[in-house]
Amino acid sequence: MRVKPVFVQVVFVATLVFALVPCHRAQEPAQPTVKIAAWNVLNLFDNHDQPGKLDEGTDPKSVAEKRALAQAIDALGTDVLGVEEVENREVLEDLNRHLARPFAFVELIEGNDPRGIDCGILSRFPIESVTSHRLMPIGQNLEFARDFPLFRLRLAPQLAVHVGVVHLKSKLGKKEESDAWRLAEANGIRAILDNVRLRDPNTPIVIMGDFNDTRDAATLAPLFGLLADVTSVVAKNDQWTYQYQGKGEQIDFVLASKDFAAKGAGIVHLEDSPSDHCPVWAEFKTPVPCVPVALPAGKKLAEPTRPKVDATHLDALKKQLLQEVHASGKVVKVHRARSGVMLNFLEDYKKALVVFIPQDALKRFETEKGRELDALVEKTVSIQGPEGQRDGQLQLRLT
Repeated sequence: MRVKPVFVQVVFVATLVFALVPCHRAQEPAQPTVKIAAWNVLNLFDNHDQPGKLDEGTDPKSVAEKRALAQAIDALGTDVLGVEEVENREVLEDLNRHLARPFAFVELIEGNDPRGIDCGILSRFPIESVTSHRLMPIGQNLEFARDFPLFRLRLAPQLAVHVGVVHLKSKLGKKEESDAWRLAEANGIRAILDNVRLRDPNTPIVIMGDFNDTRDAATLAPLFGLLADVTSVVAKNDQWTYQYQGKGEQIDFVLASKDFAAKGAGIVHLEDSPSDHCPVWAEFKTPVPCVPVALPAGKKLAEPTRPKVDATHLDALKKQLLQEVHASGKVVKVHRARSGVMLNFLEDYKKALVVFIPQDALKRFETEKGRELDALVEKTVSIQGPEGQRDGQLQLRLT
């Protein structure tokens, strides 16, 4: 009679011990990756007239636009960001200082564009070298429209990558001429990359940015025939980075050598974007963990001091060129053109400030069925933003 209770007790203890022992299963370590992105940020200009460049014809970005740009870059969460349409390194460094997660390394090389729009890079990894090709002949009397800067980044002690930032010739002008120029640029980049492969065959290559043409274009065949189009995995309905005549098309890409496997890629469509292009990104598998350099959090952009000016006082307005102002005046006419809408403050509009709302921003001011801006005629309005100059006309561009 005494044996049974002992037997029951032993079984209970053994069962309890079994229940408390965790089941250990071998888990594979996560595959290390690096995220690389590119974005044409649309005229990231400063508030200073740069001698020798036609920058006074491009309105600087307002503080509100810079703030939106910084928020979008932070949300992108990338390790490397190639940028196009940046005026100089100083304005890029200033933007970087106001990111929640600033990049440790910022570089930009001045290119050939007469307005001064250049290609640059922000990286969490050391930049070992950068090679400019702005003086490289790529055809009869042709050079790169901007440049093709090629950066060598050190991702880890035993891992590097070549990253090229692309901004090919736009389609402005005669089609035959712009196509021939882009094709020459593509052939030039192909020759550069072939030479890089000969010198450094074990280092992967990524090129990214604004190609100003579609993936099936003959002008881009030299590049798409050499490198893998990483962004081709994006859903067909989302494969657009730019709106042209109301239709979305993809002209921004990330291309990579076949020895750099991509885990995924994407195109970011922002609801209220500070640019007319969408960021593109790709995440690549790496054989070893990457070693980024971290910086403390940046500072938020402060509101500038905006002098109050009358929209009809040209002398006072000219003194504030490229600066943020608080302008006010009575609207006498709303002029509509293909490029956008202009608010005029005098019948002779050349004798006053003009407020310009580009076509791609018009939806933020009017509904699709309405023309609410027409109701501003004979009303006094106040506007904040940087004052620019286009073809001798003082203007304030609203987005």
